[in-house]
Amino acid sequence: MSDKKKIALFVPAIGFGGAEKVVSLLTFELTKYFDVTLILLYNVIKLPISDDVKVIVLSKEGESFKTSKIQHYLDYIKFIFKYNKTLKNENIEVVISFMLRQNVMTGIAKMFNKNVKTIISERCFPSLRYKNNRTTSFLTQIIIPLFYNKNNKLFSNSIHINEDLKNNFNVKIDSSVIYNPIVLNTEKLAINNYDSLEDNFNIVTVGRLIPVKNQQHILHSLSKLPQNFCLDVYGDGELSTKLNMLSKELSLKNRVHLNGNVLNIHYNIKLHHCFILSSISEGFPNVLLEAMSMGLPVIATNCMSGPLELLNENEPVDIEMGTFYKAKYGLLVNVNDVEGLAQALLFYQQHNEERLVYSGLGYTRSKDYGVDKIGNQFKELIESV
Repeated sequence: MSDKKKIALFVPAIGFGGAEKVVSLLTFELTKYFDVTLILLYNVIKLPISDDVKVIVLSKEGESFKTSKIQHYLDYIKFIFKYNKTLKNENIEVVISFMLRQNVMTGIAKMFNKNVKTIISERCFPSLRYKNNRTTSFLTQIIIPLFYNKNNKLFSNSIHINEDLKNNFNVKIDSSVIYNPIVLNTEKLAINNYDSLEDNFNIVTVGRLIPVKNQQHILHSLSKLPQNFCLDVYGDGELSTKLNMLSKELSLKNRVHLNGNVLNIHYNIKLHHCFILSSISEGFPNVLLEAMSMGLPVIATNCMSGPLELLNENEPVDIEMGTFYKAKYGLLVNVNDVEGLAQALLFYQQHNEERLVYSGLGYTRSKDYGVDKIGNQFKELIESV
């Protein structure tokens, strides 16, 4: 029988999202120190997890995510009881949950399991992410302070998220920042030279096709640039049809390719000349960090939160509309600034030497987020409760 501390990681599923990627990596790192159980709402595992992890699925066999809002919320009520029972039956000593609904459920479970130490993690900037409709905005103003404050500790992947939770949601529990980990790239960097301004300049972006990721911003900027600027989009989501239609409206049909989800994403993105993150808001953008680790020069919107911390060590910048900012490890543009993004792309295309310098700088920066270093921070957090 193992004498390791029994901990649990709680997420809805292991899909392709940022939080799921973090949990996937942590299953390999945390099993070095703890007896780890992975608790999922649904039996969806699309990323690798450690063979040493015990997996418990709260839903019935064959059950999947619900599209009906009523059924969706009824499911969560049902899962609360199963989750609480699982923590007791598995003798879990410390549980870490990720994302809003799981954090609320963990706060409720804490009320009935006083001996369980609970750590919750917010992964997005709440004031922006949860204001997409009046109902969500109203409910989060109630449930976040009510249930988040039941837990022992909170961590996020940005100091701005913690400040937002404290100032705008009255979250008072002890909070810290642990950035997202990556597996450091040991292959040859994706330093693609660009010798002729007549050649295609190949741009790539990766992310779910949802409003907050704002891929239409890139398309509008692309429409202002010469015909040899081309874009590959990796990811899937509700805006796939709209983005296809927009590319036709902007006469970009032969210059924009929507490729859906692919497993060998690193191989695909390293064939490009630069990477773009166009989000309206973020928690901590894994895809931006992963692109930097491949040696891709990057451009990112200066959204809340993540890009400023990654690209300029969180030193504030003032970017005039229609322009871009040369940050320490990449270029920053304002959110929704079509002209600013177009100018940043032109800069990379027309200044090959500086683009290659940013390739090396971004790779150097990515080393600060190696999974071994971040995994040790998680170990220290767990041992501190």
